[in-house]
Amino acid sequence: MKIKIKIKEEYCKGCGFCVEICPKNILKQNSKSNLKGYILPEVIDREECIFCKKCELICPEIAISIIREEENNE
Repeated sequence: MKIKIKIKEEYCKGCGFCVEICPKNILKQNSKSNLKGYILPEVIDREECIFCKKCELICPEIAISIIREEENNE
């Protein structure tokens, strides 16, 4: 099962809550900013994500979402 971590750059305000709450430390503050000048989080190791969704739940701007994707075994 693959996990997709989607960060909606236009909504992110760079608070860093998602970075701080991640138990696996797969997010970090990036040097990249959005059009409003907010520093964005960056996914550094998607494979380590345990799908706890703490980052999604703590985000006050609903700017991050975690989705499970089914893998096709064709």
